[in-house]
Amino acid sequence: MEKERFEKAIEINNKIELLRLHKESLLNSQINYGGSLIFHYNGTYKDVYLMDEIYGGKDFFKKYMDSLNNRIEELEDEFLKL
Repeated sequence: MEKERFEKAIEINNKIELLRLHKESLLNSQINYGGSLIFHYNGTYKDVYLMDEIYGGKDFFKKYMDSLNNRIEELEDEFLKL
């Protein structure tokens, strides 16, 4: 049983680290000031500009970051309960 808890803790910790790196990348990209998304598929890159009225402008980024922070907190709570 102890081994299973240890493996679960490692899995959760890896997810937390991945989400923290994602959050850091987003903050460093300064996407909250506008810009575009770059899609990458089979070696092909494509810039796609988003329209404010469709994706919600700055509210989209705020909601995304709030959801990301909530997910990190959920995983941290789950990790501490192990």
